[in-house]
Amino acid sequence: MFRDRSLPITSNTLKTLITELGSECQTVTGLIYQLQSPHLSARQQAEILAELLAAAIHLNVHCGEEFQTLIAQEMEKLPDDDEQE
Repeated sequence: MFRDRSLPITSNTLKTLITELGSECQTVTGLIYQLQSPHLSARQQAEILAELLAAAIHLNVHCGEEFQTLIAQEMEKLPDDDEQE
């Protein structure tokens, strides 16, 4: 699981968001595997698809402008490898 590993990120907010993103991606992957089962009833398919829709909406909101800005700010803190050569 993602929570067990340390992230080389200085922003605690970004660390939390990345951890949450990883968890949600695992959820989506699990739902996709469930959908691949050949023996699903229509009700089971509907439930999985509803959960997948909720996860997709969450990911869309989660990866918005604030998240992108935090990533860009973190990238700006990194040393420029080209300058070291």
